[in-house]
Amino acid sequence: MLRSLYTGISGISASNLELDVIGNNIANANTIGFKSSRITFRDMLSQNMSIGSPPSSSGLGGTNPMQVGLGTSIGSIDSINTQGGFQGTGRKADLALSGGGFFVLSDGEQSLYTRAGAFGMDAENYIVDPATGMRLQGVMADANGNITPGSFSDLMIDPTTMMPASASTLVQLNGNLNSAADGSETILESNHFIASADSDDLLTGLYGQDGSSFGLQTNDRIGLTGMIEFGGERISISESPFIVNSENPLDGGESLQEMVDWVVATLESLDGITPGSVSVTLEDNGSLTIENNSGSTIHNLRLSVSGNTEFNENFTFSDEMPAGSVGSTSNAITGTGQIRSAATEDDYLVDLFDSQGESLGLHIDPVDLETTIEITGTVAGDAVAAQSLTVTASTTLDDLADSMQAAFGIASGSVEVDAEGQIVITGDVGSDYALGNVQMREVGEINPVLETSFDFSQVQEAADGEEPQISTVVYDSLGNSHNVLLTFSKVDGANQWLWTAAMEDGEEITSGGSGTVSFNETGGITSFLYDGGASGLTFDPTIEGEEAASDVTISFEAGVAGEISGLTQFSTTSHVTAQADGYKAGNLLDYEINEQGLIIGHFSNDTIKTLAQIGITTFVNDGGLVKEAGNMFRSGPNSGVEEMTFAGTGNNTAIHSGVLEMSNVDLTEQFTRMVIAQRAFQANAKVITTGDEILQELVTMLR
Repeated sequence: MLRSLYTGISGISASNLELDVIGNNIANANTIGFKSSRITFRDMLSQNMSIGSPPSSSGLGGTNPMQVGLGTSIGSIDSINTQGGFQGTGRKADLALSGGGFFVLSDGEQSLYTRAGAFGMDAENYIVDPATGMRLQGVMADANGNITPGSFSDLMIDPTTMMPASASTLVQLNGNLNSAADGSETILESNHFIASADSDDLLTGLYGQDGSSFGLQTNDRIGLTGMIEFGGERISISESPFIVNSENPLDGGESLQEMVDWVVATLESLDGITPGSVSVTLEDNGSLTIENNSGSTIHNLRLSVSGNTEFNENFTFSDEMPAGSVGSTSNAITGTGQIRSAATEDDYLVDLFDSQGESLGLHIDPVDLETTIEITGTVAGDAVAAQSLTVTASTTLDDLADSMQAAFGIASGSVEVDAEGQIVITGDVGSDYALGNVQMREVGEINPVLETSFDFSQVQEAADGEEPQISTVVYDSLGNSHNVLLTFSKVDGANQWLWTAAMEDGEEITSGGSGTVSFNETGGITSFLYDGGASGLTFDPTIEGEEAASDVTISFEAGVAGEISGLTQFSTTSHVTAQADGYKAGNLLDYEINEQGLIIGHFSNDTIKTLAQIGITTFVNDGGLVKEAGNMFRSGPNSGVEEMTFAGTGNNTAIHSGVLEMSNVDLTEQFTRMVIAQRAFQANAKVITTGDEILQELVTMLR
């Protein structure tokens, strides 16, 4: 009988089975999570006609074996576990796996595995496969939302889950405090006052009798001119000039006394004037007088600086000073020659002149030994009580400054006399201490010079420092909310701020309600401290009519010392934010599933908590799994031991919510394989037909 008949039968059988596999693949082209299969073949045992022979030593070559194959058989039917495409659904419970692994489902007795993630909720809030009712497996979180690895169990999402209240313990502060937020104080300046010059006064600070400044500068050259008449002969004075502020003391100096000494030394160096015969004296009224006991006549003596008319007019002596006479720079007709300097705090009021050289004209004389000055003005727009100062011949400008400071209640500011003889009033910081309308008058007298001399001009206006505020909500142990208001006030002239806390609903702060925050020169925070050595802000949350809750202690986190973090201090707008932890109780509103399979609940108090984690299982050999109905697999003898794990834990698996994994069947490939299987079936059928015809011929030969 022909072997080809049996060979053809095996080929038909194999092709038929291949069409069965292809048909199943095509039938499940739209089945979610479906993995296609393939079939492989192998040839059957061959009948040996000859096993062949090796080459011989006689020179004959070897022969190959002669074998006749007996057909084909099934080699394997394999599952193709490649990744299927994703189809978006928008349902949170629809899940798809990317990478390896399978979802685990249980019916309480056995576990099955699937890639089809079309899950839903049953009446008891378990996550199930709606087609079978089998429950999705994983690990439920504890009350704090922590996942403890362990045996898998049924997963559920309880809609009655509550997030218990949590008391606040930390407030995070961020933002900037404006380094230029210092408050300002009122600064008032009077016109300058002058007094008769003193020997120690600097030449560069001298004034004329009319109050005009001489304006002497360093290196100005002061010359001494005139003539000496001696023995009937007149000799012109022509000596080296005196240089103002000369570094060489032999060439000049800086004080009025040094210039006077130079005048004496210059005169005594001339012929006809013996040492000690001429003296120059600075009088109490500021004029210079020369006593000539030399036996010579001094003509037209004067000091002068080129181009300085004011100086030259005030240092001109008498036209002629015979021997035994006294000459002076003071000239009652021209009103010159009495040298002035900027008033100091030690000068007596009765000796002062205004900026025009007019005496203050205080009414003190041998009969009336004292008078009274009344000081008035306003603080923050309100008139202050008049302050009286009794003035005697020994009352100084400093005494007047002290009375002015007392009149306006100045605490941190001052009233001082500056180097130019002006009275400078510096008030306290803030608009509540703004000074204005400062006036002086002599009680019972008409003294317009005094009153106009103390017209003060405002150099700086008082203003409040910037006080940024931030309010944040904190919670007590029962979940009641409380508003904490922080106010920052800059310490003037320092990289430091004072902060105070207030409870907006009247709760009592028991400790730590104020403190300081300090910064370095680069704007980074250096410390955030609480007054009284407290380590945090503590308040009693109980308000009349509310449930009792334990005291709340919160600490403020303002950044890392020395770093630009948290709070900073730069010269830009202040803007501070505060974020407190803690929350009130909340109900479960919704949930989401992330790529690690964590089921995260969203609660009505704007908090989240992990509810569970979806488990997955992996096998050494996915192809060894045994298919079950409903897109399920169970472990098989060759699948290896399953490993219960989670997505993203050292594997390439991720879980995607809102999508499903589609079938990995490629219809183009399946149709191509179907054509090949069909042709193979037809060819094998032809072999059988041909064999039948041969057998028919054999039967005919016997007739």
